[in-house]
Amino acid sequence: MKTIGYARTTITDDDLKSQLDTLSKYGCDEVYQETFDTISNEDNRSELEKVVDKLEANDTLVICRLTHLGKSTRQLTELTQLLKDQCAHLVSLTEEIDTRQPMGDIYFKLMDGLASMECDLIKERTLVGLNNARKKGKIGGRPKIDSRVVKKICHLYYNQKETIQHISSKCGVSVGSCYKYINLSKDELKKRED
Repeated sequence: MKTIGYARTTITDDDLKSQLDTLSKYGCDEVYQETFDTISNEDNRSELEKVVDKLEANDTLVICRLTHLGKSTRQLTELTQLLKDQCAHLVSLTEEIDTRQPMGDIYFKLMDGLASMECDLIKERTLVGLNNARKKGKIGGRPKIDSRVVKKICHLYYNQKETIQHISSKCGVSVGSCYKYINLSKDELKKRED
């Protein structure tokens, strides 16, 4: 059973030294640190991801504040669920959260509820936005490409042997759209004309 400390600066809290002192006084066996703007080495994994991978059953991750763990409620919830799945514990000193105590289970349930609520709110806001846009006559999605433009794309590609980049700029469509239309079969092209 190890006690591992994790310190990270944020945009508003860039005092790493006080976090390291606090974690050291708490009695952490190891302390990992990083700043909010760094990505560690070539595998692009944060120190936190490495720490979580190292945690074993009954190990404890200690932080000074919950904001040092995640940038959103969802990220924080996913991390706490991961800790729960690994049978590891979380201690946040400022918020006085200690999942080794009976209240710890309540914390996990609360975080799960918050994540679910955040997903529902995002979905609701998205649907409201889409409905408001539809009322204003906006359909959304990519605009339809006229069948004449599709014919022109195919003609330039197959008959005049132009490059995709040239066709894209000449027809005013993306390179991806050009590839989409030049790869259509003759039957699919006919369906688009109808």
